[in-house]
Amino acid sequence: MNIDSVPKKLDNMNIDCGKTKSDNMNIDCTITESANMNFYGVETESMSPSELKKSEPYDIFKQLPLEIINKIVLHLDFNDVLNLKLVNKMWRCVYVNQNEIWARICEDMNVRVIDYSRCINDRSRHDSECIGYADVASEKLFGPLCDYWLTFNHYIMIVKNIKNNDFPTIYIPRQRVEQSYCTDDYIVNIDCRNKQPIHIIILNGANRPIKKKFLPIFNEFEKLIKLRKYPLKVIGNKRYLVFEICSIIFVYSIWKTEFTKRFFKVIQKSVDYGLNKDDFNEEFLNNHCDTKIDLYDHKLAIVHPAISTIFVTDLSTGKIYKELKFSSRGCIVDSMKCSDYRLMIGITKTKKKDLKTEHLAIVYHMKGCTQNNRLKIPLLGPVTQFKVTSNCIGVENTGSATPFITKQNNSYLNVFWLECDTFSFDCTRKYIYYNVNQSIFQYDLLKSMLSKFEVVQKIAIDAISNLLPLTPINDRYLLVRSTYPNSYDIFDVKEHICVRSIQLTAGYSLVHVGKLSIMFSNSRGFMVIAFN
Repeated sequence: MNIDSVPKKLDNMNIDCGKTKSDNMNIDCTITESANMNFYGVETESMSPSELKKSEPYDIFKQLPLEIINKIVLHLDFNDVLNLKLVNKMWRCVYVNQNEIWARICEDMNVRVIDYSRCINDRSRHDSECIGYADVASEKLFGPLCDYWLTFNHYIMIVKNIKNNDFPTIYIPRQRVEQSYCTDDYIVNIDCRNKQPIHIIILNGANRPIKKKFLPIFNEFEKLIKLRKYPLKVIGNKRYLVFEICSIIFVYSIWKTEFTKRFFKVIQKSVDYGLNKDDFNEEFLNNHCDTKIDLYDHKLAIVHPAISTIFVTDLSTGKIYKELKFSSRGCIVDSMKCSDYRLMIGITKTKKKDLKTEHLAIVYHMKGCTQNNRLKIPLLGPVTQFKVTSNCIGVENTGSATPFITKQNNSYLNVFWLECDTFSFDCTRKYIYYNVNQSIFQYDLLKSMLSKFEVVQKIAIDAISNLLPLTPINDRYLLVRSTYPNSYDIFDVKEHICVRSIQLTAGYSLVHVGKLSIMFSNSRGFMVIAFN
């Protein structure tokens, strides 16, 4: 998508009454200003200019149900939809102001409502010429937009802000903490030595005050973290915040800025396990301290390497609805990823005969599939992370080659390999960006299906360090680590240039890259670069 093609003004245009220069004729109303005419014996009357101005153009779409108009518009491409909303107020307020239309556009660009739900409404730093102010004025003039259109406009605003370097840097001081976890919406700080060991910093965006609150603690949770003996894992999104210690999960639901205790659950055990003081004995905790977790929407996946099993829990109900056995013997789980209908794990296990290590990536497709519908890929090194779009999975590993798994149809998977250090997907699902020897290459997934096309293009030379994966901010911008010390670049994959360099003082490290912000931290605080 080219955001420069987005119109900057909403003109109240009416193309139905356009007059031609010849004969001063209105082609839609079939009325001329010449003398009376006779068609098949029927005499027509001429209309004066004043009467012509009072007449309303005939709109054929008023005769159609809105569902039919939706189906017609859904067959148009993105730029056509943008042009339709400029036709007149009826098109702007009714015909294209439909969730079904903009949901399709958002889906094509991987723009999710949940990712862009917290965008600031404070536009005081914008002037009347900027697109942000124009959007606000348009809503006041024409009325509210549907949810998905509003989400799309938030996405466009962020892309514009990054391109124009129009985003602030926020510094958040912090006291000494043992562990932190960051999202676009909040920061979790953990210090087990305090009476209230966990506090939350609420991020409201640029030019908004920072809120701090202490998290209410489950009694069992407080006992475990006070031991300071077992690893505490934290993961969260806009709906849920989850803490895990030795396969015991403590779940909080999030509504706006409120964190509410939901439930705690011991994976593998009965519902009432953990209510007795002797349930969490030392043997149980030691046997379950090497777990890994991942969260996607309301779905939480926990892997137990000791028993080689993945448990999937629905956080909205608290029930475990899937158990997947991935190995016949114990192994090391290097990485895992949970997505909409897929589970991916990277494991390392030792062969009994020659004691050689074997590295595997295992992909489960659970949409209409059974446990046996899985794919195993041998690797030359352990998996560092999985990266996913709806129709492609990339397995980043320490070996020299990276496998990519594409879905040809509902039952057939195709695997191809690229030699690269790190990679990232274009969220519009068209390209793979990968780097080799400090250069960025673009791999065209669509052209790769037709072998006669050249599918690889070098788009940047000696531009980045190989020490950090290419991390997508959205479908247009990547965060890359610069070849200069303590600096990062925001790289525009459409124009093949760096739009901004971020120079850091010594001691800062990258802790979060999201749709709305990038965060760095050191021992004294957080530095938040807010795109909204």
